[in-house]
Amino acid sequence: MKIKPRFYFLLLGVTGFLTLWIIFRDDLFLTLFLLISLLTGANYISARISLRGIILQRSSRFQKMNVGNYFEDHFDIENKYPFWKQWLEIRDYSGISGNPEEIRILTGIDAKKIRTFNTYTFLRKRGEFTLGPMQLISSDYFGFFEFSEWLKNSRRLVVLPRIIDLDTFAHLPAYLSGGKELKVASTETTPFAAGVREYFPGDSLRRIHWPTTARKNRLMVKEFDRDPQMNTWLMIDCAVENHFESPQADSFNHPSDYWSVRRQTHYELPCSTFEYGVTAAASITKYFIEHNFGVGLITSNSQKQILVSDHGYRQLGRALDTLASLQADGDIPFGVFVGEYIKQINRGSTVIFISTLQNDEMISIIDLALARGLEPIYVWMKKASFLNEKKEDAILGELAVRAVPNYQIQYGADLKECLENGVVLQNQGIAVD
Repeated sequence: MKIKPRFYFLLLGVTGFLTLWIIFRDDLFLTLFLLISLLTGANYISARISLRGIILQRSSRFQKMNVGNYFEDHFDIENKYPFWKQWLEIRDYSGISGNPEEIRILTGIDAKKIRTFNTYTFLRKRGEFTLGPMQLISSDYFGFFEFSEWLKNSRRLVVLPRIIDLDTFAHLPAYLSGGKELKVASTETTPFAAGVREYFPGDSLRRIHWPTTARKNRLMVKEFDRDPQMNTWLMIDCAVENHFESPQADSFNHPSDYWSVRRQTHYELPCSTFEYGVTAAASITKYFIEHNFGVGLITSNSQKQILVSDHGYRQLGRALDTLASLQADGDIPFGVFVGEYIKQINRGSTVIFISTLQNDEMISIIDLALARGLEPIYVWMKKASFLNEKKEDAILGELAVRAVPNYQIQYGADLKECLENGVVLQNQGIAVD
């Protein structure tokens, strides 16, 4: 229970009338004293039962949504008591809108009735959020006493990063001739046939080699080696010192009502190099998954997450879940991190570095990838554009000499245009428009 400041004025009046009655023995003061005392008691009782019989249920259609969309919540408020409730305040501390709390006030909840309403929250921040807790607040008719009740909710909402649908990106090395054979068994059919072996329970019938089966008079299945160029790895720089985020990037507020949905405009990424990098990683991952590539993620954040390379849309879901909660909170230099984890990538694989580095550290990373027989691609956010500075791109010449495709992303630029047409020609070192 919370006592509001106006109650103390009422208490002062009660005390004053009681004092006047003791001094003057006038029945008027006694009547006023009793009247205000009864009024205080009645208000306390009404405040005490203001939340009794109130049942709040919160439901939603989706558990995962992409940033930049509107999340629709449905609320059912039932008043089971035969008393009319004058008002009810709902405070939502889920934080899915980016604000620490959302406050909604309902008035006139009829007895034995159910009140329903929908809310629309603009999702502008990645992450995993709990749809709660919520606090119900109500008081008496004069606002002397206030009671509250906490409601917990275990349901969660995962806000996935923004995805840009790409028509093309870099090259598809697995479809080019001259790929290196890798002596690693694969459960999928690849262009690299390794031989045949005897059938084991669980093997796909499509892999049975019927000529050998007829010759040996027992079931024989084909074996394949993994195509290294069908595997793509994304290594994301999460070192906090390498990224920049404008203070205004987290201060944007957006109305959360029905008419805002009707006037929904194009979502723009905040002034944050890391948000641009995560969006690029999600878009590239979706592109390679759709082209039947195996995609893996290695991130240098504080948890050092590794998502083993795999194919299919289930892998895309795992990658997006990883990117949803990814933060630029790493403390290890990107060069040191790559040197430690690049050993786990098989030779011939495509590795995509996502960072803001334009110095000798990045050149050393590229040289290390080339020395290990990998196919590096560099996607880099031009940090100077986020800082509103002009700076020469000295790294372009070094990348052109090494024939490394790279994609430059500037603040405010069309990300689809950057990822589709930003590759630098390998021989001339001229940016494609």
